[in-house]
Amino acid sequence: MAHHRPARPARPAATHYDAWFDMNQDELRQTRKPSFVTPNGVTVQTLYTPEHLEKEGWNYQSDVGFPGQAPWTRGFNPAGYRRELWKTEMYAGFGSAEEANERYRYLMSQGSTGGISIALDLPTQIGYDSDHPMARDEVGQIGVALTSLDDVERVFDGIPLEKVGHIFSTANAIGPIVCAWLLALYEKRGTKTGDCIVQLQNDPIKEYVARGTQFLPIESAVKLTTDMIEYCQTAAPEWLPISVSGSHMKQAGATCIQEAAFTICNAITYVESCLARGLKIDDFGHVLELHFCTEMDFFEEVAKYRAVRKVWTRLVRERFGGTTERAQHFRLHAATSGRPLTAQQPLNNIARITLQALAQILGGCEQTRTASFDEALGIPTQEAARTSIRANQIIGYESGIPDTVDPLGGSYFVEHLTLTYEREIEAIIRKVDEMGGALAAVREGYYKRAISKGAYREACAIESGEQVVVGVNRFQSEESQPVPTFKLDPGAAERQVAKLAAVRAKRDGAEVRRTLANLHKACAAGGNVMPAIVECVKVYATIGEIADVWRDVYGVYVPESERF
Repeated sequence: MAHHRPARPARPAATHYDAWFDMNQDELRQTRKPSFVTPNGVTVQTLYTPEHLEKEGWNYQSDVGFPGQAPWTRGFNPAGYRRELWKTEMYAGFGSAEEANERYRYLMSQGSTGGISIALDLPTQIGYDSDHPMARDEVGQIGVALTSLDDVERVFDGIPLEKVGHIFSTANAIGPIVCAWLLALYEKRGTKTGDCIVQLQNDPIKEYVARGTQFLPIESAVKLTTDMIEYCQTAAPEWLPISVSGSHMKQAGATCIQEAAFTICNAITYVESCLARGLKIDDFGHVLELHFCTEMDFFEEVAKYRAVRKVWTRLVRERFGGTTERAQHFRLHAATSGRPLTAQQPLNNIARITLQALAQILGGCEQTRTASFDEALGIPTQEAARTSIRANQIIGYESGIPDTVDPLGGSYFVEHLTLTYEREIEAIIRKVDEMGGALAAVREGYYKRAISKGAYREACAIESGEQVVVGVNRFQSEESQPVPTFKLDPGAAERQVAKLAAVRAKRDGAEVRRTLANLHKACAAGGNVMPAIVECVKVYATIGEIADVWRDVYGVYVPESERF
């Protein structure tokens, strides 16, 4: 016999939030958690209405507006993704140049539209040749080993640059060297710089905070970054010579707001360094990229991207003196985070990655980098990388989500979060300004303290079970999920060292010594050293030889804790 709930007596409809809450408080107070709070500590109310936005002083025209118009909350492109979908980038690289070349060809054949995104091994990132004693155990382990122009030529062997469209690499402390390699490659190929856009991270400041591939004093590293931005203005004006990244700070434990604010503070430092050289923001604002990381709080991440556009474009207008819309149109790049991915029940990561990618898309990012479900186990397999490409394609072609511009715009909750995060980001920027800017904040340990507190809070929340991680602290399974893992070729490192020896044997040693001496003089003189670096790489000077010149002239970074 069917049981039916007794019908509720008719009640008058509420016209205000408080009245609605009071009418339903018996049900609304019975919650599955004592409180609902975002990872940033923002309390989430039961419901959001126009009343909430009115109390916060929210105004549609000044806070949201239309796509393609200031304040750019809804994106720089009036058409959103209706004309063209976001670019899907897959970060890849391991072992030798030849192995990386094979993976790039595979990803492009599977529909990766973000070009070639080059992961570098640790020795390359810190300016050591593959045969350096400190490098041997790390060659090709977390990225491809590149020591000279010869390796770069092998990476792109048989790949027409004009068909790649876009090249990216997390070259930070060694950004100017990678830039010089690619300029030399383009020249040898006879490829115009506008035929394939190069985008290099070239953001050393965050290395001193969260990533750790710094090897020069921070002031010298910023000087080299500025050299590259200035040089590209004439040598490759279409390229993106810096991608200021919050991704690594986020993965170290920063909240969404901290990630956004610290990234913008670092970007302010680079822009002001360029302005001090006499550059104008109207000339280079459009080739700046801000690069973020997307984690699991869906609406928080969407709001972050909307708030960042508002904050940065206002800085361009009001602080840097930008007079054109073009100067405000930075490139917004986001990567799904590997931090929430778990080694336990790794197939669950497909759902996590898809949600992260969706948040980036609904936040209006121009390019997404998508992790792979097996990254907690090692270098992604081809199957895992292909699955991540397919997730983007399913969102793009099957979901209907890209068919209208900014579909979450006007959501009372999303607009509340966007306004809240905008104000909190600006508060942190003011605090860093009061400290003397990003470099002073890094030296004083402000970033690190803030990030470590966030990481500690999250670890405690997971340990206590307050923050649920499916398959880790709840819904565990005793069943094993055999997932194939990637295996590096054990002989790749030795072959890399042998190739380096062959390059040294066949190059013109006298020319290498001459160009390195010129680089030494240029560094000591304090001018822009990019022309000298380009000269070095063309004669196959190695990354270690060039970085050693920097170490000799600029000195070596010593952590604050070791200076006394």
